[in-house]
Amino acid sequence: MDRLPTLIVLLSLVACGDDGGGAEAPTSPGRVVTLPAEAQNAEDLATFCEVHPEGSDAPTFAWPEGMEGDAPASAEGWQWVNVWATWCRPCVEEMPRLKTFESELAEDGAPVQIAFLSADAEAEAVAAFHEEHPGHPTGPRVADTDALRAWLGGFGLDEGAPLPIHLFVDPAGKVRCARTAAIGDDDYESVKALLSGG
Repeated sequence: MDRLPTLIVLLSLVACGDDGGGAEAPTSPGRVVTLPAEAQNAEDLATFCEVHPEGSDAPTFAWPEGMEGDAPASAEGWQWVNVWATWCRPCVEEMPRLKTFESELAEDGAPVQIAFLSADAEAEAVAAFHEEHPGHPTGPRVADTDALRAWLGGFGLDEGAPLPIHLFVDPAGKVRCARTAAIGDDDYESVKALLSGG
């Protein structure tokens, strides 16, 4: 009876591929082979951007019609326009990250000016949001949903594109990238590559 625990241990070692001698057993076809993680690279811009026009095909940026509030001053270099809304949780969560990116990109030699455009229907909702979140950036608002959809369609996005939306405008005023997904920490290198002409 006292040999039973030893037998169970030996069978377990054989089942797991351990010959008991410390040598690494050959990998069976059913096992998952892990490889060391490579350094994170920038995502291919064709994947990062939903629309990535090049050359003269790129549309010229203009603010939407019927916008309420002053348009941000034109950037001398790259401009990053973030379309957001108070009811869009990913929008609200990413805003501090975007401001951090703005500072870090300037330090890394890829400066960009970020402008925030609210898609909220009611001015009161935006005002209440800023009262509750005084650290979040402010900007103009476009309340007309139809005008917003038509405007986004002009940049090659589906008129029903979900928020948040990111438009990257080059120094010549051309929209070089349109993205309809939240920006995460792991997107920094992709943004930097885009602004650096990558």
